[in-house]
Amino acid sequence: MANLELIALLKKSIREWNQWRRESPAEAPNLEEANLEGTNLRFADLKEANLKRANLKGANLQEADLYSADLFKVDLEGANLEKAGLLFIHLQEADLRNTILQEADLRNADLRYANFQAANFQATTLVKANLTEANLKQAILQNANLTGANLQGTSLSGAYLLKTVLKGANLQGANLKNAKHLTCNQINSVKSLDKDTKFPDYLEVKITGENQWTCKEVKKENDKQE
Repeated sequence: MANLELIALLKKSIREWNQWRRESPAEAPNLEEANLEGTNLRFADLKEANLKRANLKGANLQEADLYSADLFKVDLEGANLEKAGLLFIHLQEADLRNTILQEADLRNADLRYANFQAANFQATTLVKANLTEANLKQAILQNANLTGANLQGTSLSGAYLLKTVLKGANLQGANLKNAKHLTCNQINSVKSLDKDTKFPDYLEVKITGENQWTCKEVKKENDKQE
């Protein structure tokens, strides 16, 4: 369970919290199941923190450092993780399986290698987010905005992409390490894409009009030989 004294300190003052983190760099904060709903955590140093099953609904996490934090089943519905200034939200390698990120603002966030399996991104803003090699298997991305997002090498097997915006997104290499590929059925369910959207080389997508396209799977020569 969470350390109640640490929760009190975090809610009291981010300045004092960050000072404690600087003075105790070896101590990973235990905030498991903490109720931080609506809390202002802007600039908070939460790297390597245990936030399993924590309630962060509506929390302000702008410019927060969540590098290597354990966010297993954390609830981030309506949270604000927007980039501010020149800093990025750090969620590299974070465990966010089954996390609720519905309507969260994750524009420009650095989400490389994070595990978002079965996470709920419904109506989430992911404009220009870096999702390189992230795990989005079975993730719900309905109505999410991924304009300009980097999804190189990202696993999207079974991801729900109904009405997702993929304008200018980079999907090259998506699912190449997995048995199941990103499919034309998924692509045909999205809301919009454009000539700047980049696809894996096994998908041939042709723009035929405004928000209109055709998609088919193609086999490379070495695939045919196998």
